[in-house]
Amino acid sequence: MLDRRYQTLIALAKYQSFTKTAQKLYITQPAVSQQIASLEEELDFALVIRDHGKIRLTTAGEKLAQFATQIEFEGTKVIDSLRNNVEHLKMGCTLSLSSTILPKFVQQLSTRTNIVTTKINNTQHILQNIRDGKVDFGLIEGNFNKKEFDAFLLQKEHFIGVGHNKYRCDSIENLFDQPLLLREKGSGSREIFENWLATQNYNINDFKNTIEIASPSAIIEYLKQNDGISFMYESLVVNELKAEQLKKLDLTGFHVEHPINLVFLKNSYFKNIYQEIAESV
Repeated sequence: MLDRRYQTLIALAKYQSFTKTAQKLYITQPAVSQQIASLEEELDFALVIRDHGKIRLTTAGEKLAQFATQIEFEGTKVIDSLRNNVEHLKMGCTLSLSSTILPKFVQQLSTRTNIVTTKINNTQHILQNIRDGKVDFGLIEGNFNKKEFDAFLLQKEHFIGVGHNKYRCDSIENLFDQPLLLREKGSGSREIFENWLATQNYNINDFKNTIEIASPSAIIEYLKQNDGISFMYESLVVNELKAEQLKKLDLTGFHVEHPINLVFLKNSYFKNIYQEIAESV
């Protein structure tokens, strides 16, 4: 859909090299330079800064490339749905939400389209998938850049500390000698816990033993069978708490409630559709 020059700008923003952009687009390097120069002349502002054989996009160039990328994949989505008369929704979801809120979304989406694709990963991966057009929107509990993304609030979740029933303590300091199980870097739940620790002038390194596990369900199973603590959404361990397999840690000053959002690119053409989806679940 886009002018070839904008497609070249998108590739240049990705590869940060005239040579590599030419290789990926199967055109010559002079052709890349000519297309960018033509675009700069038409727009009357610089897109690229050349410095000792290296190049980087100007701030305006980066913003234009980002906008062009969004137009490219959203335009493709519109044309595909019109051509095939089928709406294909691609949704991302963080691991912490995959066993709680995701099933409701899949059920609801299946009533409006016969094709639903779901990618499950941590917050940073899902946000990158949205940028790259690999998913249309994401169900996310982590933080995101509001200058880059829009969102509709779905609900708020209680974020709690959990551990074996034997734990009797009222301060985070008394837990530093216990094994801490946490998600990998890039996960929303880890970021929430690290941010709270920072408000108490502590960090992950204050714990003597930390264990990273990418799966929330694996963390829960570990805690049911071994010593250790973790921090996660209460909805993930409702059954374990009721069955007294795990205990909620009553820590002084730890009262965290975090929003769950449906996140998508800023100024998306499909914003009204995402709002309908958010309100229907």
